[in-house]
Amino acid sequence: MHTENPELTLRELVRILKRGKQISFNVYAKKALPRELLDTYFRTIVKNIKYEVLWEMAKQLTELGKILSDLKIEIEVTDIPLLGIKGGKYDLQRFIYWNFIKCFWNEELGYDTSVMVNFDWYAPSNAKTYSEDEFLKMIHNNDLEIIHLHKEEACYAGRFKKR
Repeated sequence: MHTENPELTLRELVRILKRGKQISFNVYAKKALPRELLDTYFRTIVKNIKYEVLWEMAKQLTELGKILSDLKIEIEVTDIPLLGIKGGKYDLQRFIYWNFIKCFWNEELGYDTSVMVNFDWYAPSNAKTYSEDEFLKMIHNNDLEIIHLHKEEACYAGRFKKR
């Protein structure tokens, strides 16, 4: 997902993979439309931002995530299909995180790791996202057999065997 064309990269990796051998890979999952738009926009300008400035922003996003998390507010929202927002009960921080802006915070991982997660999201300017159908199509188009498939809000991943 961090290459210029992940589909072509996967095709080449599968081409050189011996029949019957396995490959593991993951891709980022598409988020709600507001989040996708912000991420896409920001990745177009991040190429011109120094890493030190981006690191400072990662700290600010982490602090925002912690502030929102510390509020311990749970909200219930309705589905907003045109924006790709899934209804349900959310912690306020997670609702904003999944649908609007990457402001990762995880108390167990702590501040430094949370900063790194936020930095890592925006630092690679190539970070294509995929729907579940697009991910499964990549597997099918490369004639891969699914050994293990993992799905979550953040990504799709798995282990696959070349037929």
